[in-house]
Amino acid sequence: MIKIGKHLKKLREEKKISQEELSILLNISQKTISNWESDKGFPKITQLSTLEKVLHIDILSWIKENEIAFNPEIKCSVQAETEKTIEKLINQYEMRIEKKDHLIYEQSKLIKILLENYLSSQKSK
Repeated sequence: MIKIGKHLKKLREEKKISQEELSILLNISQKTISNWESDKGFPKITQLSTLEKVLHIDILSWIKENEIAFNPEIKCSVQAETEKTIEKLINQYEMRIEKKDHLIYEQSKLIKILLENYLSSQKSK
């Protein structure tokens, strides 16, 4: 099974970025980068997204091109992380919808009051 470490190191070096520089850009420790490159760890989904931006690559294509395979433990970890992220996004989306619904309700009440006041003032004329 091919691992991601050597490919990530090669890509980082091609971009002339040190482990320290990459760690600063990703807001993680240099040791974490070292662990990834020696296949002692693996980037989180959010970190893969940031790697994509920092290294100017399409991460999914890069993984496919380099025939990077994931061991089952990593797949489970990535899947669990993805599920948590999706759940978090759904919750955030639902909260935004609730806030918008509340704002719409409040604005419709205000419009109704303004309309009633306007109609009332028109009758007085």
